[in-house]
Amino acid sequence: MSKYTKILSLMMIAMFGLAACGGDEGANSAAKAIAQLDTNTPDGAFMASVAAMKSNDLASLIKNSLTEEQYNELVTEFENNKTTNISEADKAQFAQTIGMLTADGAEENLYAMAAPQLEQARAMLPMMLMMGKDQVLQGIKSNPMLPEAQRDSAATIVGAAMDWAGENDILSEEKTKAAIAAVVSTAKALDMTSLDEVQNMNFDQALEKGSVVFAGVKNVLGAYGISMDDMLNSVEVDTVDVQGDKATMNVSFDVFGEEVKQVMTMVKKDGVWVGEK
Repeated sequence: MSKYTKILSLMMIAMFGLAACGGDEGANSAAKAIAQLDTNTPDGAFMASVAAMKSNDLASLIKNSLTEEQYNELVTEFENNKTTNISEADKAQFAQTIGMLTADGAEENLYAMAAPQLEQARAMLPMMLMMGKDQVLQGIKSNPMLPEAQRDSAATIVGAAMDWAGENDILSEEKTKAAIAAVVSTAKALDMTSLDEVQNMNFDQALEKGSVVFAGVKNVLGAYGISMDDMLNSVEVDTVDVQGDKATMNVSFDVFGEEVKQVMTMVKKDGVWVGEK
């Protein structure tokens, strides 16, 4: 799978899974924030991506993360993948899920389905977190698919997340209902009923859909007390070392009460600073 297919797959999975609609371009545009940055520098280009995520602007995120050639290749790959046949079973599943999420009384019905499992899950969660933390962290630190330079920071984030989950009642009735409400609200904004409509989207329309999906993800996390925007607002870059068309910089951000530090490498391709693949 190419890097472009991975980006496309993540975008489409998010669309299908959370089912959100296209947003208001003005509301989701990161253009003003990006215009204040010097994107001709590696740190400016990186912070432009952060600004795009703050604004739920996937179009700006994608365009600022790729060279023009890479972007055009991604668009071409997107269009080519639209010819992939979707099974009748997948179409039926999509229609059923959307119907359930957008029906009258959807929030109450979904909570009624979840409630019987919540009490048991609450009882099991502390033990699962306690027993599984060391195993999960060890798996991250030895994962050959994850660049070695990123393993420590990934382990820090996951470890902090598991500690946070153990200290907060994430399976409470209040938080569960709020999360369900966020998903239902996003699904009702979709204004789509079939996967055929997904296949008929052009690339820009798919990015608009994805922008509201991203906002929906933030809202679901917010229901559990997790603010992605607070994390993005905490991002800082320092010690930028530029050597020709390659640069390294120290990136830090706060998540789950922990400061995470990561050395990031940027490369200049076709006059554009992008993250090293």
